[in-house]
Amino acid sequence: MGTFNAKVLQWASGQAGKQVGAGECWDLANKALRQAGAGTSSDFGGTGADDDYIWGDEVALKDALPGDILQYRDYEMTTTSITDVTFADGSGWTDKEEPHVTTVGHPHHTAILSRNPGDGAITVLEQNYMGNKDKVRSSAIRWKGSPAKKTTTRKMMKRADDGKMAMATVEVTVGVTVTGTLKAYTPKAP
Repeated sequence: MGTFNAKVLQWASGQAGKQVGAGECWDLANKALRQAGAGTSSDFGGTGADDDYIWGDEVALKDALPGDILQYRDYEMTTTSITDVTFADGSGWTDKEEPHVTTVGHPHHTAILSRNPGDGAITVLEQNYMGNKDKVRSSAIRWKGSPAKKTTTRKMMKRADDGKMAMATVEVTVGVTVTGTLKAYTPKAP
């Protein structure tokens, strides 16, 4: 990890639970880069409210390092979970017709990469999550989708027919789709 990256990540990590500047997502990245002595989007391109900010040298997301800056555009990550419960007598239930769906969307957002194992799952430091002026927080997202994966466990579940608890096989299938654009930038001198 480069010197700028290490300084950006260290400073931004220390801001967890605090509001930086006016609480905008841009404020966190801008201040972290300034603290590190690196250039910001003001040095490399437009900074209008709807501009796609450039934060340094663009790198492929699979190669992005902690301390790199991420710029989102029309990004959506949708996670779909389907649960199938089967009791010993073959009865049970599934939520296949009404799966649990969660969508995280960022039409225009900036964050700092804090972890990237290279498999599409990353952890970021961000503020103004979903436009809510939230304080700096850590979030897990994906930069690419994930095919559906099934896990099977056995546990006590409530039966629908008599309301009693009984041992069941529980299969949970989770898939993730990602749309929009997410770009990574390595900090550099102004």
